[in-house]
Amino acid sequence: MDLYVNGAYQSVDIGYVKEIKESSVVFIVKDGEVEIEVDPVTQDAIQTIIQVDEDALIPLDLETKTVILDGESTK
Repeated sequence: MDLYVNGAYQSVDIGYVKEIKESSVVFIVKDGEVEIEVDPVTQDAIQTIIQVDEDALIPLDLETKTVILDGESTK
């Protein structure tokens, strides 16, 4: 998926939320699973998103193991 993140073009991966832990979230991605540590604000945002749509795809940067919630689609 292609997004603009902080004003710059970035190609990101997407994942489904498998499990929300105390300080991290486990995502299902194309190559299996990845666990990413998140801050409380990001964790709350992810919980809100999956309450609305449990099958929501969340943008991820797998190289830096970060969740991207402020990106805008390039399309």
